[in-house]
Amino acid sequence: MTRFFSMNTISKKLLMILMGVSFASIITVTFVFSAYELTTAKREQVDGLQTIAKMLSPNITAAVLFDDQDAIQELIEPILLRGDIVSVTITDNQGKVLAFVSKTPREPDNILNPPINVTQINNPLTLDEQEYGQIHILADESYITTRVKFYGQFIIILLIFALGISFSLSLILRRRFLSPILHLATIAERVSDSNDYSLRAKELSHDEVGKLSAHFNDMLETIEQRDKRLESQVKSRTEELESANEKLHQFAYQDGLTDLPNRRYFYEKLQSLIDTEGMIFALIFIDLDGFKEINDTLGHDYGDLLLQQVAKRLKNCVRGHDTVARLGGDEFTLIVEGINDQRRASEIAEVIKSSLVQPITIKNEQVYITSSIGLTFFPSEGKTIEDVVKHADQAMYLSKSKGRNRYEFFSFSMEEQALGKRRLTEELRQAIKSEQFQLFYQPIVNIDGNQLKKVEALIRWNHPKWGLIEPNDFIPVAEESGLIVEIGNWVRQQVIADAIEFYQLQGTVIQISVNTSPTEIDRSGKWIDQWILDCNKSKLPHGAFLIEVTENTLMTPDSSIKQQLKLLNNNGIKVAIDDFGVGYSSLAYLQELDIDIIKIDRSFITNITTNESSVALVKAIITMAHNIGVQVVAEGIESHAQQLLLKQLSCDYLQGFMFSTPLTKADFCRQYLQSNIEPKQSKGH
Repeated sequence: MTRFFSMNTISKKLLMILMGVSFASIITVTFVFSAYELTTAKREQVDGLQTIAKMLSPNITAAVLFDDQDAIQELIEPILLRGDIVSVTITDNQGKVLAFVSKTPREPDNILNPPINVTQINNPLTLDEQEYGQIHILADESYITTRVKFYGQFIIILLIFALGISFSLSLILRRRFLSPILHLATIAERVSDSNDYSLRAKELSHDEVGKLSAHFNDMLETIEQRDKRLESQVKSRTEELESANEKLHQFAYQDGLTDLPNRRYFYEKLQSLIDTEGMIFALIFIDLDGFKEINDTLGHDYGDLLLQQVAKRLKNCVRGHDTVARLGGDEFTLIVEGINDQRRASEIAEVIKSSLVQPITIKNEQVYITSSIGLTFFPSEGKTIEDVVKHADQAMYLSKSKGRNRYEFFSFSMEEQALGKRRLTEELRQAIKSEQFQLFYQPIVNIDGNQLKKVEALIRWNHPKWGLIEPNDFIPVAEESGLIVEIGNWVRQQVIADAIEFYQLQGTVIQISVNTSPTEIDRSGKWIDQWILDCNKSKLPHGAFLIEVTENTLMTPDSSIKQQLKLLNNNGIKVAIDDFGVGYSSLAYLQELDIDIIKIDRSFITNITTNESSVALVKAIITMAHNIGVQVVAEGIESHAQQLLLKQLSCDYLQGFMFSTPLTKADFCRQYLQSNIEPKQSKGH
């Protein structure tokens, strides 16, 4: 039964719609006519009662004037003969009941509050426009009920007849309208069940359903064609996806440039080896020396080709089951399984070093490169990924710091040194906050050694526990950690303050040279701008300061550094090259950069009295420097013989322990400024 009444087919739905429309229409008409009949019956009842009241009113009024209650009673009793009248009441002007008749024995009703569902008619008793009382007639709804009952029976019969006709018409219309749709639905169901898109629906009508059938057939034809194309495309796409998955897996674990395993593969491989019980292996870190210079001079294309050649050579240095990976940039790693002794690892490292040192030909260019190699062992020197990677990296950096083109094995003393470096960095931070630094000044004299010409500011760290620390012991750490910038700011401020004090004591400018780390010179020029701003604030004459830079700083391909140094010179701040001769610069840069002074490194001066090659080099430097208008300072003078030889070579200035060790500011002022006397040479002079 539930299935019969469920709306699970369009046939039932259409039948229900037609029947619903018919039923709603009949109900609406029935409701309207019923309301009209009820209203009409009510109005007819009221009109009839008012007619009766008006007809009896004159006679009853006369009886009321003569106070003839029997006559009143006789006049109103016949009114009860009407079936719907319940009672009749006669009252005077004060509301007193004069006469009362009722079909049921009961007291007169409250005239002001008649019973519910009762119709009441009140009519005044007047004579010559004088009111003497009222007649009250109460009637029940029996008259209306009789009318409604009759009309209701008629409506029910009419409703049943109309519903029957509507149902018959609905069945006929449903069959006529639904036949094409049902046929279309049948074809659609067959297509859906069989996936046979070659089936077609017949056009059983020429109306919208017929057009729908035609469009349905067109759709089937289109789907049939697309299905064939889609089947072909799915097959092709499946093959492409399989190929893409293989490539994605390859890209996820393979370096795109060298085709070596990448960083991700390296770490997963390392973890799998560490998780293997009884596994031993050597981990080798390789960093190419001078790769940045090749990129900068020849271009990144050469650099990429170089990395590819290096990858091939590294693969030839180990066995097939060993792992060669590229971590990124110019960093490579090797995992050599089954090795835990330095002898065998050294043999492999030697093979790698010898292989990479051989020239590599790239686009008809021969490129030379070396490598810094670090080695560590698992599990003897680390039991986790973090430990073995860190230890191999530390060993590699040790080989790089020892001159490159070499290999070093990890030792736990390296880790202690790394911890010491971290502690030193933290103490440097505290030293900057506590201003534990102190400037010492070493005089620079003329070639005869009897006149103070310049002075070099040298920083010392006055450690609260270890005392004075030389710059070579903490400046490299400061440069590596970036603290050199803050130290350089302190030096600049202190040097300028001391220069003002020296100028006030001496009355003339004593040029102070200040060493500058390459990491201080930023590309944006803020370091230069701050020097120029602070010097202008000091109001000291031009030439009061000399900035010393290393040769490697000038070799940087960034032209902005050269422009900044020229800007210093243009603002009265001189520029000198410190430790000249140990770097890579040429004298052409001296003229290009307007260098004022070069300081010959002490390594050339130490053996100048015993080594003819040193004499030739120093003489060449002095001669060429003078030819382009650059003065020369010789550093590290410790003997009179060195002084005499440099005088013969026409050197301009001398600096060294022979004349003075670095002095505190107080000692420098006392010996060279406050006494206002010529500097004295040491006893060695």
